[in-house]
Amino acid sequence: MRLAVAQLRPIVGHVECNLDKHLMLIALASRLEARIIVFPELSLTGYEPSRAKEFERNPNDQCFEKLQHACNHHGAVIGVGVPLQTSVRPRIATLLFQPYSGPFVYSKEHLHPDEEPYFTKGSNPSNLIHSDPPIALAICFELSVSQHALRAHESGATAYIASVAKTASGVANAGIRLSDIATEFSIPVAMANCLGVLDGAECRGRSSAWNRNGDLIAQLDEEHEGVLVMDTETCDVVTSSLTQDSQ
Repeated sequence: MRLAVAQLRPIVGHVECNLDKHLMLIALASRLEARIIVFPELSLTGYEPSRAKEFERNPNDQCFEKLQHACNHHGAVIGVGVPLQTSVRPRIATLLFQPYSGPFVYSKEHLHPDEEPYFTKGSNPSNLIHSDPPIALAICFELSVSQHALRAHESGATAYIASVAKTASGVANAGIRLSDIATEFSIPVAMANCLGVLDGAECRGRSSAWNRNGDLIAQLDEEHEGVLVMDTETCDVVTSSLTQDSQ
């Protein structure tokens, strides 16, 4: 299975503009034969907790029709980040589009304390987002919760993807933790991070992949939007940006 993590610079609140960039990155990852493509936390709106209620969306929102079409066209599962509308505070969610099937939702169960005034905790029957092979997803703070990775392992996960919105120091800390997860459970791990100033801090990219030994095997830079595609069986990696040739 070839999975991709996408790195982009969202424009806060501009869903249509961000959607166009998602489609470009989906096409790029698909040319590299990715079958699962995961974007950073709240990628469609930008990570702005205090404005999440303003930006919240329903899974049936018309804007998602383009993503479903891209999913059908490329035959890939596509996971995008969005504040999901509820009757109270929104949930931090990843909408997972499947070919010729409506999206299903993975919502963040473990919120950072700073997020609790703005979001509702999610609830999921599993943290697997793909069954054959089993692939697990964590949304940002969840990767630091030991029970989350253990649950993925007990569910048979063969790879673990973290969808995040992190600064340079956050990336460094997450890298240590994700390397430990890869080593402890002997599974490849990948992280999708964004670029640009969000919630008053600069997200610094460096979307990454680790092999089963916890070794960092590839990392995007701090400037360019692009994708990192990893084969979960061989741990071979290829990267490509929207402005550079494949490396």
